[in-house]
Amino acid sequence: MIYLDNSATTPLCAGAKNAIEYAMEHFGNPSSLHFAGEEGAKIKKDARDTLLKALDARKEQYELVFTSGGTEANNLAIFGVANAKNYKNPKILISDSEHPCILEPCKRLAEKGFRVVQIPTRGGRLDEEVFYKELDENTVLVSFMSVNNETGAVYRIKPLFDAAHQKNPKVLCHTDGVQAFLKIPFTPKTTGADLLTVSSHKVHGPKGCGGLLISKEVLKRKALLPLICGGGQEDGLRSGTENTLGIAGFAGAVAEKAAALKENAEKMRTLRAFLLSRLPEEIHPNLPESPAPHILSLTLPNIKSQTALNFLSSKGICVSSGSACANNGGHQSYVLTAFGLTEKEADSTLRISISEDNTEEDLLVLLSALEEATRTLVRFR
Repeated sequence: MIYLDNSATTPLCAGAKNAIEYAMEHFGNPSSLHFAGEEGAKIKKDARDTLLKALDARKEQYELVFTSGGTEANNLAIFGVANAKNYKNPKILISDSEHPCILEPCKRLAEKGFRVVQIPTRGGRLDEEVFYKELDENTVLVSFMSVNNETGAVYRIKPLFDAAHQKNPKVLCHTDGVQAFLKIPFTPKTTGADLLTVSSHKVHGPKGCGGLLISKEVLKRKALLPLICGGGQEDGLRSGTENTLGIAGFAGAVAEKAAALKENAEKMRTLRAFLLSRLPEEIHPNLPESPAPHILSLTLPNIKSQTALNFLSSKGICVSSGSACANNGGHQSYVLTAFGLTEKEADSTLRISISEDNTEEDLLVLLSALEEATRTLVRFR
């Protein structure tokens, strides 16, 4: 198998597997008061410390809440802020290319009276003119993803978050960093965010675990409410018995990958450039101004992406026709049309997402298959 769908999920790395095996033998409930519970609590504490270190976030300034994944963390950020206060004429600013787990909560809030404004991202850039026009004293939340999951665009969010804080010190800024964490520099300092979302299975950890990094200033102002109430785990911010296996695996992956962040990012960047330099002429790359090292969007010549995906899959090559989450709905990619593609082009686009485990040989096999696809697959008009 040649796996080139690492933005959908990643295989477990050795660090994750080892940490999970250890946690399997130390299975106590972290809330229990006996020694087995203390062992479970230590696994959770050590994991939290590992993630805080990787995010360059000091314990005195930030709280990390473990969740079931990036989707729950994003929902906690959006609904948690929206439900925390009785706002008057509240406005939320997001981009038009956010993941569905940002867009859908915002649709719910729009039905309840929040004004939700989508900032255009044509060409992979946030439209700063529209942003500054829409930013006002009624803005309560700004949420922009750091790296787009379909185009690989790295959005310039820090100056916009800084401007939002200057305009209104009470406004909160959130970034979905699921595709940024351990791929590019990603910390509260580099983003300017009050709330940051991360996910385990995008960094070679297990599925079913994620986290929301929260500035303690947010908690001090009581500006975020929990989504899940119950026994008060995670300092009352996410009740429910903790997934210690997932948490341990997440931290094991982070410890391994954070130690080689620069090396891995450079390898992915080199592989991406290698692929770009050898593409068949008929295949068009959709290149943002500032690309992440691991994602490349390719538009085929009038060949439906699903047809090409099936063809590549038959040859043991795994790629994507867009976001794996969005594919569940069977809809055309709004992200690609927002980027500037026509509906026809969007319907002919594949996403290649690389990891540090891939090789040039993998990409040569992909290139050969793509060349065959352009020669043999049925084209539409």
